[in-house]
Amino acid sequence: MSVETIAETLLEKLKTIAKIETVIGEPIHSGDSTVVPVSRISVGMGMAGHTGKGDTASSGGGLRIDPVAFLVLKGDDVKVLPIEKAQTALSKIADITPDVLALLLKSISKTPP
Repeated sequence: MSVETIAETLLEKLKTIAKIETVIGEPIHSGDSTVVPVSRISVGMGMAGHTGKGDTASSGGGLRIDPVAFLVLKGDDVKVLPIEKAQTALSKIADITPDVLALLLKSISKTPP
């Protein structure tokens, strides 16, 4: 396989990975609030090849997705809750969960049986 073919295939795959839906995550709805995860994508790759008597080619790469913030939308109010480096996405979700849980309980209590 030629270096050009490997490069084309690799770039096509990267387009699929680095789409906007990966950076801006699936919205999570709770009552009148919506939480949207935001991530950063880092991609690295390398290729090498030799054309001659014995054509050779190889490639390698890596991908990293880091959650960086959550957007919290409630009516016309939008808050950005950044995730600090020392914080994990799970701990950030745990921080906002009481608010989301309160909203959920409030919306459930308003729903007629």
